[in-house]
Amino acid sequence: HIPHILNTRGLTGEGAEVGVSSGEFSELLLTYWKGRRLYSIDPWLHVPGDVYLDSANSVQSVQDYRYTETVVKLSRFGERSKIMRLTSTEAATHIPDGSLDFVYIDAQHHYEAVKQDIAAWFPKVKKGGLLCGHDYLDGMKNGSIFGVKQAVDEFVKERGFRLILTMENDYRSWLVFVR
Repeated sequence: HIPHILNTRGLTGEGAEVGVSSGEFSELLLTYWKGRRLYSIDPWLHVPGDVYLDSANSVQSVQDYRYTETVVKLSRFGERSKIMRLTSTEAATHIPDGSLDFVYIDAQHHYEAVKQDIAAWFPKVKKGGLLCGHDYLDGMKNGSIFGVKQAVDEFVKERGFRLILTMENDYRSWLVFVR
């Protein structure tokens, strides 16, 4: 699992999860990853369904609840946890290039958004670091439109990177070591 990969490779500085929802994965990272600081990034903002069709795109009151839930859940990690209530691209402007050991992208799942997220966050990962994300699939699934696979495959092909996939049958994670 990803915290183990990060620890084994000595990637224990700073990292980011982009797309946090209720904070479960941030909590898992902070529990098992030996890193100094995790940026948990999410706008917790409802987007109209005609703009973004995804089962996680809940009404604003649910988004606000998820934000509060995340703050409470991650508070026990103190300074190791920094929550940024910003969109992916807004948050990326606050992080210096080449400063992160890893970025895990799990924000909006449609093709254009994933392409934008990869473009915004790839420069933030230092050489030897890990650019990765969730939901490596395309098409409609459980009321959500996915274009993650296409965006990741194009990025990997353009850069000549080796793509690593986790073993789950559905909603797999993808990993790329930056060189």
